[in-house]
Amino acid sequence: MIAEGLHVLELGAASTAASMIGMVLADNGARVLKVEPPGGDRLRTENPSGALVWNRGKESVVIDLHTASGQTELRSLAANADVIVEAFSTGTVEAWGIDEDVLRAANPRLVYCSVTGFGRRGPYAHLKGYEALVAAKVGMFNRGEFAPRPGPIMFTQPSGSFGAAMQAVAGISAALLVRESTGLGQRVDASLVQGIEPTDYFTAMLAQMASRTGGSAPTDPRATMGASRYGLLACSSDGWFIQTSTMLAHQGQALTRAVGCGDLLELPQNRRLPSFDTADDAQAWEDAVWAAVRTKTRDEWVEIFRSYEDVAFEVAGTSEDGTRHPQIVHNGDIVIVEDPDLGPVREIGPVAHFADTPAVISRSAPRVGQNHGAFATRPQAAPSSTADKGWPAHALAGVTIVDFGYFYAMPYGTAMAALLGARIIKIEDGTGDPHRRSFGEEVASVKTMSGKESLSLDLRTAEGQAIAHALIAKADAFVLGFRPGVAEKLGLDWPTLSGINPRLFYLHAAGYGVDGPYARRALYAQAAQAVGGSFGRQVGAWSNPARNIAMSVMELQAVVAPRLGHVVDGDSNAALGVLAALSLGLYHQRHTGRGQFAFTSMIGANGLAYSDDFCTYEAKPKVPLTDEECFGLHALHRLYPTGDGWVCLVVPTEREWTALTLAAGHDELGRDSRFASEAARHDNDAALVDALAAILRERTAAEWESVLTAADVGCVAVAAAGQGATTAFDRGWREAGMTVEAPHPLFGSVVQFGPHVAMSRTPGTVRPVGLRGEHNRALLREIGYDDARIDALEAANVITAPTLRSDAGTLGVARPSAVS
Repeated sequence: MIAEGLHVLELGAASTAASMIGMVLADNGARVLKVEPPGGDRLRTENPSGALVWNRGKESVVIDLHTASGQTELRSLAANADVIVEAFSTGTVEAWGIDEDVLRAANPRLVYCSVTGFGRRGPYAHLKGYEALVAAKVGMFNRGEFAPRPGPIMFTQPSGSFGAAMQAVAGISAALLVRESTGLGQRVDASLVQGIEPTDYFTAMLAQMASRTGGSAPTDPRATMGASRYGLLACSSDGWFIQTSTMLAHQGQALTRAVGCGDLLELPQNRRLPSFDTADDAQAWEDAVWAAVRTKTRDEWVEIFRSYEDVAFEVAGTSEDGTRHPQIVHNGDIVIVEDPDLGPVREIGPVAHFADTPAVISRSAPRVGQNHGAFATRPQAAPSSTADKGWPAHALAGVTIVDFGYFYAMPYGTAMAALLGARIIKIEDGTGDPHRRSFGEEVASVKTMSGKESLSLDLRTAEGQAIAHALIAKADAFVLGFRPGVAEKLGLDWPTLSGINPRLFYLHAAGYGVDGPYARRALYAQAAQAVGGSFGRQVGAWSNPARNIAMSVMELQAVVAPRLGHVVDGDSNAALGVLAALSLGLYHQRHTGRGQFAFTSMIGANGLAYSDDFCTYEAKPKVPLTDEECFGLHALHRLYPTGDGWVCLVVPTEREWTALTLAAGHDELGRDSRFASEAARHDNDAALVDALAAILRERTAAEWESVLTAADVGCVAVAAAGQGATTAFDRGWREAGMTVEAPHPLFGSVVQFGPHVAMSRTPGTVRPVGLRGEHNRALLREIGYDDARIDALEAANVITAPTLRSDAGTLGVARPSAVS
C-alpha cells in the first residue's frame, strides 16, 4: 500500500477534516493513532456515523492534552511519527507546548499538518473554525435572487472539511515526496476556507468582470444561465426528481428525444440547444420536458434514459440510495466492514483504486483507547546532502503531468497540483476544451487552466499521437478525464503509455469508472452529486417523493423546484478526489521508482464527500437536516437576523452555551429550566429559537461577531455577497494570504485563490492561465521539432494555432509569484 510504513498521529477536537485525512492515510496502509481526550472525541456523539467511517482502520490512544503528563506523552509519540495532523484552534497547541517548532526540533523528519477554519493569520483567524461558520463567512449561504426566501440559506454538507482534507492529503504527500530527497519534513497548513473554494466554479471571475463594467455580480451560478439549460431537473409521476445535465448540444438533443419530444429539435428556436436566443425559448423547452417527464415513473425513466448513453442523468435521492447504485457497487466504492458492536457496515470505499498498491479497508473504528502500543522507535537519520544544497522551489517542482480531459472535475484537480508547483501540459483539440466557452469566452477556464501549458493537437492523426507520446515519455503522470474507449481510440490507453514510459503514473479520472454498467455514460456535476446524496442532505424534505406526487407541474416548478437549488459540488468533490489520488500516486512513484494505473470516479468522490451518511448499518441514526426553510439544524446551529444583517450561530458544547448567555447579557436564559440541559433545549427548541431571535436583533451582525467571538462562542456575520464576490473583493482573504492577484493573458490581473495548502519550505506558485494552443511551438521544440516541421504540422491541422492572443506587455502580466 502507498502509505505502508508511515506513522501518523491525528489529533483535534471533533474535527471532520482531520478525521478524513487520517482515514485516507489509514486506508492506504499508514498506522494512524488517533489521540482522543478522556471519554473520547466529541465527534463520536455529534456525528456517530461519520466517526464510524472516518476512524476506520485507526487505533485510539487517550491523552489529556490539558495536562503536563499528557503533553509529555504526546511529544514522546511524535518523536517517532512521520506525520502529525492537528486541527485545534489557532494558538492551542502552542499553549500546550506541542506545536510544530517543539515537535520538529525533536524530529526533523516530521511532516506537521495543521488544519484550521480560517487560516493562521488575517482578520478572521481568531474566529471559531466550525463548518457552518466558515461557509457563512465565505458567502456560500448567500443565494441572492435564487433563494426561496429572503436571507441566507444554510447548507449542512461538510464541503470545507472534505476539501481541506483532500488538499491536506495532497500537501502531506507532496511534503513526503520532498522528504525523499531532503530527509526533512516541513509544515503544511490547510483550512476549511480553502477547502470550500473549489465549489465556486466561475462566479469570482464574473464578479470581477461585472465590477469592471459597472454591473452587479451574480450570487448564484444560475444567474448566468437565463438563456441556456445546462442542467435540468424534472419530476416523475411518482414524485421523484431526476437531475439531468446537457452541457453539449448532442446531450441536449439526446434528452429531448428520450422524453419523446424529438419534434422540438426541428424548431428554429431550439437549434442551439442547450443555449437559446431568449430566456422565453429556454423556458418553453424546459416546460415541454417537464410535462413529458411527469407522465412516467422514476423506474420507467431510469430504463429509458439508460438506453441513451448521451443522456447524463441521476435520480435525486439520499446518500443511502447512492450506496445501492449499480456502478458504485461494481467499482468497489462500497465495502463491508464488520464492526464488533454494530455488525456489518456498508460504507464508502477508498479515494482511488490503485492497481498495484490497492487500499485495504478491513477494520472498523476503534473503541476509545483501543491500540497496539506506541510507535516503534526510529533513529533520526541525518538529512541528505540534497538538503544542504537547498530545497526545491516548490513541493511538486520537477513533476510533469499531462492531462487530457474537459470541463471541471478532472481539470481543476490538476490545476490545484499546478499551484503546488507541478508542470501541467493540457492536451486539447483544435476547438479547445468546451469549458472555455461555457459561461463566457475563457471565463470558466480562469480556474481550470491556471498554471497550465496548452497543446492544441489532433489526436486522430498518427502525427498527433506521436507528439503526445513524445511528451508523455518524459512525464511523471498522465491524467485522463474522458469516458472509457476514448483513450484507446487515440493511442493514450494505459498499455500503450506504460510501454512508452514504464515509470508513468496513469490516473483515469472518469465519471462513472473504467468499466461496468454505467461506465460509458456521460456524467456532469449535478447528476454526480445526486448519487452522493446531495439532494437528500442539502434540501432535505423538499426532495421527498411523497410530498410531490399530487402537485401539478406548475406547482412543482413554482414551489418545490426553487427549494432544490443547492450548492453544486459534484465537480468540486471529484476534482478534490483527483488531487488526493494524484498526489498519493506521485509520492509512491518517487518513493519506489515505479508507475502504476489507478482510477477515480466522480460518483465515488461524491460518495466520499457525503461519507458520514453514505453508509448503512442496523440502527443507524438519521443525519441531521435543516428545517424546511433552511435556517438551521436547531436553535444553537442556525442563521438569525440581527439589527442590520444576519449571523450564523454554532454553539455545540455546554461551556459555549453558558458563555453565550453571559456574553449576550441574558444570563436568565441559563437559569431558565426550559434550557437547563441539552435535552431540555432539544425539547424546547422552538422557544429557544424565539428567545435568541429577539436577543440577536438587539445589535448588528458585526457587533455580535465581535462580542461572542471574544467570549469564545461560535458566531460570524454572514457574508452579504455571494461566494464569488466575497472571494474577489473581501480583503480579509488577501490579508490571510489565501487570495492573490494573478496574471491573466486576456483579462489582465484577476483575483483568485492561491495554493490551497501553505508549505513552510516549498511554497506554492501562481502562474498565468494558458490559452488554447498557446504553447504549441514551445512544447514541440522541446521534443525536437524545428520551426519548418511545426509550420507543416500547423498547415496540416495536426496542431491548431491559437486564435486568442497573449500579449504580456500590453496587459501588464506580472511574473509568477511564490506563495507560502
